[in-house]
Amino acid sequence: MDKIATPRLEQLQQQLHVWLTVPDEITDPGTLSDYLSLLSEEERERQQRFHFEKDRHSFLVSHALVRKVLSMYVDVDPADWKFSAGEFGRPEIAGPAGVPPLRFNLTHTEGLSACLVTLDVDCGVDAERLGGRGNLQAVAARMFADSELETLSVLNGQQYQQQFFTFWTLREAYCKALGTGLGFSKKDYAFDVADDSRIAIRFDSPRDNGQGEYWQFNLLRPAVEHLVAVAVRTDGFAGKAVIQKYIVP
Repeated sequence: MDKIATPRLEQLQQQLHVWLTVPDEITDPGTLSDYLSLLSEEERERQQRFHFEKDRHSFLVSHALVRKVLSMYVDVDPADWKFSAGEFGRPEIAGPAGVPPLRFNLTHTEGLSACLVTLDVDCGVDAERLGGRGNLQAVAARMFADSELETLSVLNGQQYQQQFFTFWTLREAYCKALGTGLGFSKKDYAFDVADDSRIAIRFDSPRDNGQGEYWQFNLLRPAVEHLVAVAVRTDGFAGKAVIQKYIVP
């Protein structure tokens, strides 16, 4: 039997929703116990594999966020959502039966978790804490396209850091939307960023010409120290408004 949709589901026809939370601010033992009760046995086992408590805490809050958020769109108890993993590990909704074709993607970094929700289209989201990596120049040389490296070559200090994480988060979000993960990223495409909502992907290969029009990219800046990138497959249709909301799930 089909599950009852909420009015928020209808909004996804015109919008992309990014739900944000700060795991460090959620410390109430009762709340955390409730979160743990929502997770599947497999999720609880994964949570316990983390060595550090802060990582176990982030995993718990982030996965409770996914379940609670999805239940805002469909009348399903948060504990009843079932998930499966694609070939490269991207989670997708596997149940219960009769739910609308919701798609989601989850990311978390130090101090922030984000869940992107769309309707029936591939999507990816990445959040990064600025300054949270080591040798940015070495990472850029290994991962970025020549035109991106050229852009970075004239920058220093904070400007370099900001541009590095702009390219990094966009690339991460795009690969997550493809379902491959950053390990399969290539240097034959680059991002052209006019501003946070005017972003294009450009491919070097002639066979890939025109693919960029099938994607929408956005950058969000929920806090001074965080950058979030969104990638959504549009298949040539008009882009959608990106709505971001903070929540304690």
